Amino acid sequence: MAISLKTHPVAIVFLMQIALTAGSSTIAYTVLGPVHAFSVVVGGSVAIMPQSLFGFWVFRQRGARNARAIARNLFVGEGLKLSITATLFAIVWLNAESLKAVAVFAGFVITVLAGQLSLPLILKGK
Repeated sequence: MAISLKTHPVAIVFLMQIALTAGSSTIAYTVLGPVHAFSVVVGGSVAIMPQSLFGFWVFRQRGARNARAIARNLFVGEGLKLSITATLFAIVWLNAESLKAVAVFAGFVITVLAGQLSLPLILKGK
C-alpha cells in the first residue's frame, strides 16, 4: 500500500513544522541577521527530520486489526526518533562553529511544539 501525503496524518504536522521554521527563520533574519536565521533553520531541521520519520514509521499500518503492529512501531519509531535527534545534534555541534546556540535551540523547540500542538488539526481532519 503506497503512502499518500494527501491522506497521511503526518503530512499536516510536517507542513506545519516547515512553515513555522520558515516563518521563524524569516523573523530571525529580519531582527537578528542571517547567522541567527540559518541557526533557526538548522534547529528546526533537527526536529523535523526525526519527527517525520517517526510519524511515517508509526502510521505505516492502520486499523484495529493492526493494533499490535502499530504499538510495536510506536516504540521502535520513538527509539529511532531519539537516536536520530541525538545524532543530528552531535553532527551540528561538531561541524558548525558559526551557529548561534540559542537560535538553534529556539528553532528546535518551536518546531517540536508545533508538532505537539498540531494534534487538533490532525483530529479535525478525521
